[in-house]
Amino acid sequence: MKCFICKGDLEEKKVNYVVDLEETIIIVKGVPAKVCNQCGEQYFDDETAENIEKIVNQLKQLATEITVVNYKEEVA
Repeated sequence: MKCFICKGDLEEKKVNYVVDLEETIIIVKGVPAKVCNQCGEQYFDDETAENIEKIVNQLKQLATEITVVNYKEEVA
């Protein structure tokens, strides 16, 4: 598979996914992704994207300024 932006090669990696909401920042560590080795663009499969969305929706209810979670622990 090639990057849609620069046509570089994609490789499997674990990345940090950051969501900056108005009241809080949520960081999900260790998210599986395909990452372009030229431009760094990140791609998530459908299941991972759905899991990220569930995690973020659960965590934005917390009244904390910064929340950091591990993807593997939240999905398990």
